[in-house]
This record gives sequence, structure tokens and C-alpha cells, in this order.
Amino acid sequence: MQVIIQTVIPIFSIILVGYIIGKHKKIDVQRFINLIVYIAAPCLIFSSIATSDINLADFASIAVAALAILLIMVTFACLTLKLTRSDKKGLYLPMTFGNTSYVGYPVALFAFGVDGLSRAVVFDMINSVLIFSLGIYIVHHRNELQEVFKVPLLYAVVIGLVVNLSKITIPQVLFLPIEMVGLVTIPLALLVLGYKLTEIKISTAKIVLLASGFRILGGFLVALMIVNLLSLDGLVKDIILLQAAMPSAVMSMILAAKYQRDASLVASVVCITTLLSILSIPLILSIL
Repeated sequence: MQVIIQTVIPIFSIILVGYIIGKHKKIDVQRFINLIVYIAAPCLIFSSIATSDINLADFASIAVAALAILLIMVTFACLTLKLTRSDKKGLYLPMTFGNTSYVGYPVALFAFGVDGLSRAVVFDMINSVLIFSLGIYIVHHRNELQEVFKVPLLYAVVIGLVVNLSKITIPQVLFLPIEMVGLVTIPLALLVLGYKLTEIKISTAKIVLLASGFRILGGFLVALMIVNLLSLDGLVKDIILLQAAMPSAVMSMILAAKYQRDASLVASVVCITTLLSILSIPLILSIL
């Protein structure tokens, strides 16, 4: 219980601060998002992977499991929307892709330490690759796989993994600044998430609640099936189950707005799943 309290309260306290700021002052958060995406997050990813005890087997297991989970989720999302006769294709994104970075990183770090964070990064890498390729294809009807290579996420993962597996020692005078910049990522990302929630208006409650339940409960159940099929256990299993049940990705809201594909519905699902995660994250941590 103490671990749960120490994990959940700090995360949602920071989100709340961001929300309060957004309610009282309008600022251009895109600059902060760019700072996270292009500078702080790559530093965090590199430093966490380079110094963790993650091995190639764990890396491969998480990557394969994440890929399987996300592909199954997008298939089930398609079937669910067809059965409900909904033509809201934008809902594929929040139903399939979780917030495995802004929320997933701090939960993994606070609950499982640096080793948990480094494994969470691997899951998030697959999540990011698919949302910027398959996700954009769904909402824009054309493949934008090259978008993945325009951000330094993949490069930070690869370089960090090479340094880790090769046992390369980076001088502290170089590593310490990278690590310090990386530490900015989590609190800044949570503040941005809280701020963005002030821009969301809930609409069409029934389909929003269906999509929200699908994202969290469906993600956890599909992940449970996959980890059992792959006979995964220990920290790898815990991180996969945790990341698979994260609330909907904020990026799904951004992409839906960019390509004008059911943006208000997508934003509503992001908001509801984030609120639901106040309950679901402690529950999942207690199970793990």
C-alpha cells in the first residue's frame, strides 16, 4: 500500500498543478512539448537504458509482447466499432494506444525504480512507432512511417542499448548533464498533461465510456493473455501489464486534432481514461 501511495499521489498531484495552471493562465505548451520530445525525453531514455540491468532477452520479450498487444487492440477496436455501427475512426487511436510515456514512465519509475523505467521505455518505443505509422495511417489514410525517424526517440533507445550491452563507460562529466536534463521529462510531461486536460470537453458519454473501458480493461486483459502465452514473469511481466493498461495517449488527441478526425470524441476518451487511471493504476499495482 505504501508503494501505491508513493507512486500515485505524486503523479496526480503534479497533473493537478498543471490543470490548475491551465484553468487560470493560457500559455503556449507546444514549446514544452517540443522540449520533452526532442531534448529531455531522449536524455531520460538514453540514461535509463544505458545504466539499467536490462538485457537483450528482456528487450526482445517486451518489444514482441508490446507489438502483439497493440495489434490485437487495434483489431478488437475495429471489430467493436463495427459491431456498434460507429463510423468514428478517430476512436481507434485512444482505444489502442496508451499514455505509456507521460504517465507510464513515472509510474514505472516510482513503483519499480530505474530498472522498471528502462523496460517501460521499450514498451513505449513500440507504442510510439505504431502510433506514428499505423495511427497516422488510420486517421489520415496514408502511411507516414517516416515520421518515426524525425524524432530522436528511436535513436536514444538504440544508442542506450548499445552502450549498455557493450559495457561502455561514459565519463561522468558527460553523463551527468544528460541525466540531469532527462530528469526534467517526467514532472514537465505531467504538468503538460494536466494543462491539456483543461482543453477537453466531454461529449457523447455512452461511446466515450465504452472506448475508455476498452482502453484500460481491454489493454490489461490482452496483455495478461500475451504474457501467459509467452511465459513471461518477473519485472518484464509486471511492466507489460502496467503499460498495456495506461490511459489513452495524449498524442492520440493531438493527431486527431491535426487530421480533423473525431477530435472532440478522442479528447473525451483521453480525459475519462486519465481520470479512471486514478483508480485503475493503484488496483493494478496491488495485483502486481
